[in-house]
Amino acid sequence: MLDHILRSSPWLLVLAGGGCAGITPGAPPPMGPIERRAAAPVSAGVAGDAPSVAAHLAGRAEARFAMIGRSVSGAAIDVRAFGEGPDVILFLASIHGDEDAGTPLLQRLADELEARPDLLAGRRVVLVPVANPDGRTSRRRTNGRGVDLNRNFPAENFDARGRHGAEPLCEPESRALHDLILREDPARVVSIHQPIACLDWDGPADDLAELMGRHAPDLPLKKLGSRPGSLGSWVGLELGRPIVTVELPRSADRLSAAKRWERWGPMLLAAVTFPDEPPPE
Repeated sequence: MLDHILRSSPWLLVLAGGGCAGITPGAPPPMGPIERRAAAPVSAGVAGDAPSVAAHLAGRAEARFAMIGRSVSGAAIDVRAFGEGPDVILFLASIHGDEDAGTPLLQRLADELEARPDLLAGRRVVLVPVANPDGRTSRRRTNGRGVDLNRNFPAENFDARGRHGAEPLCEPESRALHDLILREDPARVVSIHQPIACLDWDGPADDLAELMGRHAPDLPLKKLGSRPGSLGSWVGLELGRPIVTVELPRSADRLSAAKRWERWGPMLLAAVTFPDEPPPE
């Protein structure tokens, strides 16, 4: 089994060099151990102030923070991890920069995990709130070089046409996510998108999608098909791991963070506790 790097060793920083033009990045410098601190807003990044006293209060979980890479423009791609168990769950949002309704949902999920350590029994939850920081900043689907990151993974169905990139993993953001998944070896992955309003899945994720769907009745189960070079194709078909693509409606943009959590938070908690139902608050 692959080492779980948050548990046992320092993370590696994946630098932003080497894009579709074929430039090979140099060897990245090693990072220090992952810092433990209380959860902070997404906008604060990994370089917050000293750990909050709240993180050390009884009954609260601590978050681990790391930067797994940088975007084309040099923006940090940040990760938070909770728990130490063997059942690893990965959530990510905003891999398409103009589909970012999932980012505040993952921030609220971080708050829930910090406040409810019972959810972490035997589990570790890894969150990537903003997988495409340049796209989110510019409100566009692609990264800073115009590549659709969700078509740039090394799936057998990769197709270099259009905005998919000249070859798989030619973008720093897709490389950072690829390397994170290989290091973490998650049992299941949830990727949040917009605007189709459904739950799609790849790989052996039928039961996971069904459980999540019971907690999000406004998001029907719908197989959209494996897109070329997508994260779903690589994780679900190549790695054989369950991955659910949550397609929120475009109207989610108009909802407050509290309303989004009220509507779709239980679905995310169900993904955490799968195959069990999430415990009541």
